[in-house]
Amino acid sequence: MTYVSISEFETRLQWRSDSGAFLSGDGTPPIPVGGRCPDIEEQWNPETLLVAAVEGRTLLAFMEQARAQGVEVLFYQSSAMARRVEGSDGKPHYTDLIVRPHVTVRTEDEARLAHGIFEALPERCFPSSMLRLTPRIEPLIDTWDEQQAASLERTRRHERQWRWRESGRAAGGEP
Repeated sequence: MTYVSISEFETRLQWRSDSGAFLSGDGTPPIPVGGRCPDIEEQWNPETLLVAAVEGRTLLAFMEQARAQGVEVLFYQSSAMARRVEGSDGKPHYTDLIVRPHVTVRTEDEARLAHGIFEALPERCFPSSMLRLTPRIEPLIDTWDEQQAASLERTRRHERQWRWRESGRAAGGEP
């Protein structure tokens, strides 16, 4: 018997003539999408949501595999970009989709495992399996150095002391 996993995702998009369109999903707050709502300055457009979906799927797929392989992720941050081209036929299409995760793990062995996970993701990760677009993933992976951690802590302590002195507390001033 073949096992098939099926997941369903549902969103709702509602246009309100006085305030633009709002996108929501199961258990999520609505977000403004496209158009121009005079009350809301920053709105997501569908293209940016596609890029965000790929970036988010990359994070979740990486973390799932990292857990499965025993990789301790100390830090994860990413950026993503896509390039859309209008063809001579007037039809737009994406030519590039790049996700740039910056990951910190504890050891060099974990760094090698993390690189392997990222190398395998594009074939398994949305949207390449659904939209025939393979995202490029360009990770930057650091290992955590105890000297680096101690130096960072000293810097933070110094900055806190400096802000404390500037506020007048060190000189007996009011907070």
